[in-house]
Amino acid sequence: MEKVDIIETQWPFMLAMMPADLEETASAKLAIVRRRGVSSAGDLLRLALLYGFCDLSLRQTAARASLLGLGELSDVAVLHRLEKAADWLGGVVVGFLRERGLTHRVPGLSVQVVDATAISRPGSKGTDWRVHVSLDLAEERITGVEVTDVRGGETLDRHEVKPGQVVLADRGYAHREAVAGVLEAGGHVVVRLSRNGFPLENRRGKALDLPGCMEGLQIGEMGDWDVQFEAGGRKYEGRLVALRQSEPAAEHERKRIRRVASHKGRKLEARSLKAAGFLYVFTDLPREVLPTAEALEMYRLRWQIEIVFKRLKSVLDLDGLRAKNPDLARAYLYAKILGALVAQEFCHDTLAFFPWGYALFAEQRQSMAVAADLGGGGEDSDWWNGTSGNPGHGDADAAASPV
Repeated sequence: MEKVDIIETQWPFMLAMMPADLEETASAKLAIVRRRGVSSAGDLLRLALLYGFCDLSLRQTAARASLLGLGELSDVAVLHRLEKAADWLGGVVVGFLRERGLTHRVPGLSVQVVDATAISRPGSKGTDWRVHVSLDLAEERITGVEVTDVRGGETLDRHEVKPGQVVLADRGYAHREAVAGVLEAGGHVVVRLSRNGFPLENRRGKALDLPGCMEGLQIGEMGDWDVQFEAGGRKYEGRLVALRQSEPAAEHERKRIRRVASHKGRKLEARSLKAAGFLYVFTDLPREVLPTAEALEMYRLRWQIEIVFKRLKSVLDLDGLRAKNPDLARAYLYAKILGALVAQEFCHDTLAFFPWGYALFAEQRQSMAVAADLGGGGEDSDWWNGTSGNPGHGDADAAASPV
């Protein structure tokens, strides 16, 4: 079934999937000021999906809106309505995700999730473009979208950081200078680390042996150590937060490490395979602001957003990306994301994924069990059978090796 046919024939079902407060949020975010032409939030959302998800031109969108009884609109009128609806559409996307398991176990902080996805032209064997996206969860909107060629690497330097804002990123962004830049700007970080790419020290300045530091952790037990790193001749203090992964999750990581080493012709180190048994992040936030378990749960939030981005790749056509008008481009991208999420609605176990292999909180284990009973758990549905242990704390001094 074509995308346009879905919007036309399955609209009552699609609308029922949306957050219940569509009308209230549309009025609050000024997406609908005058109800002339488009009289409801549902009609405005349908208009946006026709334009973005279905890749219709403004003129085609106006014509289709007339056929569907949404109103008699010119292409210019469609343009103005979509421009005003961009922020509201971002809130609809976040509301849709929250109703389907987007974690709420994070402090009341301004969190900016950054990620990038590689796009290839039809028939291409490699990466042709990268789409760099930042999402502000507090404001419920995409705050930055940048399309670069293959040379545009993943770095925190691409994203503007406000004082007090927490930047949440994967290990591809774990570069000391860039992380230091976020801290110098008054921001904070929660970033996953790899073993060799981000050397840490204990607070006495001795190099930290990551596998040795974490090897005493049991399944479900969390560790939390005071550490520091050096960048530009300056020391930056923070915490190393880690937990042991389930064996299936650890084996998945070991396979990834072997594949990367083989692809790049590198010698595989035994310590890298040992470190694969753990998931660990660095944050500069103090424990009273971001407790141990919440730091790991915040990283899971980043994983949930990445899953959304990976789904987006299957429907994103860069040749049709509306990028000349910033507000229109954001409305287009939001509609793309929302359409992709709706198309995958029956994969309702996706946001219940835990990158380390099991849930940390009781209600999460219960919800995953329900998903498994419904037949949605898949081969990874038994990864959560761990128990949550008490976090270990310390300055990592005992695990430090001589400089």
